[in-house]
Amino acid sequence: MMQAASPVASPSPRVAQLRSSAGLYGADRMVLTLNRALASEGVDSRLLSIGNPRMPVQELHEAAIAEGQQAELLACRGRLDPGTLRALRAALRRQGATIVHVHDYKSAAYAWLASMRLPVRLVATLHGHVDATRALRLYNRLELGLLRRFDALAVVSERQVGLLADAGVPRTRIHLVDNGIPLHAPGETAPPVSRASLGLGEADFVFAAVARFSPEKNLAMLLEAFATVADAREDCQLLMVGDGPLGDALRARCSALGIARRVHFAGVRDDMPSVYPCIDCLVLPSLSEGMPLTVLEAMAHGLPVIASAVGDVPRLLSGTEQGRLVPAGDRDALAAAMHARLDAGRAFDARARARVRSGHSPGAMAVRYRTMYESLGGWTHGVQAA
Repeated sequence: MMQAASPVASPSPRVAQLRSSAGLYGADRMVLTLNRALASEGVDSRLLSIGNPRMPVQELHEAAIAEGQQAELLACRGRLDPGTLRALRAALRRQGATIVHVHDYKSAAYAWLASMRLPVRLVATLHGHVDATRALRLYNRLELGLLRRFDALAVVSERQVGLLADAGVPRTRIHLVDNGIPLHAPGETAPPVSRASLGLGEADFVFAAVARFSPEKNLAMLLEAFATVADAREDCQLLMVGDGPLGDALRARCSALGIARRVHFAGVRDDMPSVYPCIDCLVLPSLSEGMPLTVLEAMAHGLPVIASAVGDVPRLLSGTEQGRLVPAGDRDALAAAMHARLDAGRAFDARARARVRSGHSPGAMAVRYRTMYESLGGWTHGVQAA
């Protein structure tokens, strides 16, 4: 009597995470977290960074190497470098990659071209489009046209699902995958920095923005809203963490508003778990977002959050006790929310912390991505999409 053949287990996905980075911002930190977490799920995931010729230090690649992650830097001399295509194709072959997972429009173009005739599936995560300039709006349209040919698109906000479907992407290819952030058990985090080291008063209420200093973050409006709060109360300060193209303009705006002594610029920090305990309320006045990591990080620390009702921020704050939404671009509403928070005083948001720990861990994110990878089956690059 012949025995039935045992089913052959599907091989574990071998994933190349591809990112063209301009620094170590939210999407870059999410890619680092994902690449690290997938290893615990039995997925061979390697980070391939496309070098930025305008940056003397490739921060994403250096951060991955410092963490001991599998990472490779692909030199690039311009927008479309044939040498980068060759290097990417060679890296995919060395790894035996079965999935190329891209995280920006430049990487999408390189992945599509380099993986022709290779046995791979193409996946993209849309971290949230920024339409601040004409060039970016053009890139977004070009990227969307290309992504219609990808096997799967992961989005980080429910709104993006509708936008992609309206643009003609079949819903079967769209996956909502919540971002995850590194979490630590109580007592495992580094001790907090002193408020004095940040220029902050020990007794003052501290509002903070943790963001790239770029137009879509709308930080100039935050300064204007804070000016009205600071005019009414002497016991509050504003901490600005980050940097970017608008850094000088924001500092000049502080001087023009007469709040320079009350606003403290801390630069880009790699020790935010030690900085969050110095903050009493995170403020995010963005005009556009996906699922911002800074909101998740603040929630994980139990901080009240005031944020624009954009992207998936409303869904995040719906599970909190102290979160407050304001209309995007409404300076008066933002100032009123800050006044109310200051009057209410310091608070610990236990529901916010519990929500992040239960649904936004690196492991939870990695499981969702692995499930998506494994649902793709074999490869048909070039004809997988109509």
